[in-house]
Amino acid sequence: MKTVSQTELAKHNSPGDLWMVIDGDVYDVSKFAKVHPGGPQILEQYGGLDVTSEFYELHRKDVLAKYQRMKVGRLDTAKEAQALVPGQISAVPFAEIPAFQGAASPHYKDSHRRLLQDVRAFVQKELEPIAESADLAGERPDRELQQKLGMSGMMVGRMGPGPWLKEAVALGIRIPGDVPPEEFDYFH
Repeated sequence: MKTVSQTELAKHNSPGDLWMVIDGDVYDVSKFAKVHPGGPQILEQYGGLDVTSEFYELHRKDVLAKYQRMKVGRLDTAKEAQALVPGQISAVPFAEIPAFQGAASPHYKDSHRRLLQDVRAFVQKELEPIAESADLAGERPDRELQQKLGMSGMMVGRMGPGPWLKEAVALGIRIPGDVPPEEFDYFH
């Protein structure tokens, strides 16, 4: 991948020649500006700059996955990209419920954060690797995956709070985040 200097980046700041940096990656948005839903003016205003904060104020991280073809390199002063730990809560503004990023909440507690991280880790490890190919092939989850879903508490957790949670735990089913059945609420 090409390494781009700040000086080279700054040169690409006019209509028809727009480069931007998001998370240290340099994107050529020159052609995309014409079809940008917010109009070309906003992209022209930030051409040649690091727009990471501005981008995440308005977009989700997964938007970048659709536009990998526009990536032209990496900024020479960018820190090494860190791989996300499965289940990790994002620090990107507005990508998570604010309570999970440190804001006070009367509804969300530490058990809610743990449950989110556990469910997310399960999805990332067990479902994401097979989801697209299975869906395109019209395949249903096999018995092994169904058992993993059941034993990891994904199924019983969908039922919400109730006496069945204690019964499930007694049968060896683990509630995600190790949330005690008596603490489990509809916000989980």
